[in-house]
Amino acid sequence: MKKELPKNIYDQIKYNRWRTGALFLMFPLIILGLTYLGILLAIIFSSDPELARTNPLELANMMMRTIGFWVILAVFVWSAVSYFAGSKMIMGYAGAKPIAKRDNPTLYNAVENISITAGMAKTPEIYIIEDSGLNAFATGTHPDNAKIAITRGLLEKLSKAEMEAVMAHEMGHVLNRDIRVMLIVITLLGAIQIVGEMMIRTAYFGGRGRSKGSSIIPLIGFLFITIGVLMGMLTKFAISREREYLADATGAFLTSNPLALASALEKISANPGSKTLESKPTIGSICIEDPTIKKSLSGEKKQSFWKKIWSTHPPAPDRIRLLQRY
Repeated sequence: MKKELPKNIYDQIKYNRWRTGALFLMFPLIILGLTYLGILLAIIFSSDPELARTNPLELANMMMRTIGFWVILAVFVWSAVSYFAGSKMIMGYAGAKPIAKRDNPTLYNAVENISITAGMAKTPEIYIIEDSGLNAFATGTHPDNAKIAITRGLLEKLSKAEMEAVMAHEMGHVLNRDIRVMLIVITLLGAIQIVGEMMIRTAYFGGRGRSKGSSIIPLIGFLFITIGVLMGMLTKFAISREREYLADATGAFLTSNPLALASALEKISANPGSKTLESKPTIGSICIEDPTIKKSLSGEKKQSFWKKIWSTHPPAPDRIRLLQRY
């Protein structure tokens, strides 16, 4: 029987729809701005004597009128690809493989039962990451095309009730459309990062053997730093720590077993890292626990000052305490 979801779920859905539209508007503006900045700085620092006699702003404006259309077209194509195929790209990047009901009936039945409880028309696709770390995440653009991934280590370490609670938490992200916002963030920021890396590589290999050409490398480095800052700003804009609290509450609500999720989070927080996910911070931001957090020799988690400020997840002990009081 379908349960009546908490009212704040619907508020979150409205907010995520607004953020989705804002992200689609911000992305082309950021790309155009970075393109213009790169052209302008390249002209200013160029060793070409003909360019030295021109007005950098006028030349940059003229070039943007020529290539601006193609930049916008490329952004539109990439945005469409990321929206319709981004979830498959993320699963491939994470090394996740789809499974059928016969591969793991217990896991499949748990996801199916939670889907029915939540009133979803379709059971999300289930993927397994062959990794000993303890983590899980969901992705997609809508509950009808949602995908949930779980590591092999998490399947082996959790009890049936704990595993159901984790799947219900991920279902919470599906229901409140967190998956759509995070999908767009990951794929669009990934595009910016790829462009930045291409600039760095082009500058490095293009400058080899040319002393004049090598002077462009610091410029590309500055542009890359700018991209990184903008990526951080965009990520911070799109991600709210409250989404994890809300997904925890939704998971506890769907299973009527908040202590099972609290127990699962205790196990997960003790070993959230994985060889597959810890080197992929963009995907790590959608996991149930941040896989990039390192542990000290004493077993305590280590987070730098800046890591705490920019963390996409609230502290696990706080989430556990709230669930225990739920």
